[in-house]
Amino acid sequence: MRVRSGAGLALSVSLFGSVCTSPTGPNPTGFGPQRVFADHREVDVWWESEGKVLAGTLYLPLDPGPHPAIVFHFGSNRWTRIRYQGTGIPDWISRGIAVLSYDKRGVGESEGTCCPWRVPDYFPLLANDLITAVRMIRSLPDIDSARVGLFGFSQGGWIVPTAVALAPGEIAFTIIGSGPAVPLSEELLYSQLTGDNECKPSGLSAEEIERRLEAATPSGFDPSPYLERADAPGLWIYGSLDTSIPVNRSIANLRRIAGDLGKDFTIVELPVNHEWIVNGAMCQSSGPTIDPNVLYDWLLPRVR
Repeated sequence: MRVRSGAGLALSVSLFGSVCTSPTGPNPTGFGPQRVFADHREVDVWWESEGKVLAGTLYLPLDPGPHPAIVFHFGSNRWTRIRYQGTGIPDWISRGIAVLSYDKRGVGESEGTCCPWRVPDYFPLLANDLITAVRMIRSLPDIDSARVGLFGFSQGGWIVPTAVALAPGEIAFTIIGSGPAVPLSEELLYSQLTGDNECKPSGLSAEEIERRLEAATPSGFDPSPYLERADAPGLWIYGSLDTSIPVNRSIANLRRIAGDLGKDFTIVELPVNHEWIVNGAMCQSSGPTIDPNVLYDWLLPRVR
């Protein structure tokens, strides 16, 4: 698992912000004062999750709604909340969708410890952070409590389905970009075999990489039990040029689960790399990105 640069997704679903230090004192919980701008509103939010206070910002359209909403998650790095200017959040707001983006546990204003992703309970812990965030904003009259969903990128592919499984009936939809649907050890081995960890192609053929993956014993976090329990429709967007996660094996697992259990999974594969750069090379994090309508064409009929 290479620490992602965070430059991808700048188009319309940017999940990245600047890195800040962890807070040193207790934070309040609740909603801050509303700030009204020419094209949107903002409210800072603090809520408790597993004994720690997390902090984020809720971006809202100008009219009172109630609006559907989406809560953004992040990849494996130390991400803080997305700010409004210079990101894709205005695209979501213009379509009448509120967005909550928050500082990852242990980063920015959020308390806790960031990024011990080898600890078995870490992904369920981050999933609970998402669940409590959803419950917090659903209490607002401006939010339609029946239309709150999740967006996860990269590592979020493990965390978002876990949240859905742990909170049945509470998540309306999910969108996942470049998300692994295989065990942790398999993703780690794949990144090593392709050379993605070092941003240098390994020279191994696709056939040899597949042979070694088949021969390995899976270990670590396994998303399958959570995917099998997930009850929300989901859009999964993959890149055929992704060298960070085993795309073919992830898609095969999703199709198996969807076919066996009747899950509403929509899978889209595009000629992009892990960061959604069109025709992007390994580790390339800038350049033309996917058409955001891939997301909105799937989502808008489900929230109107």
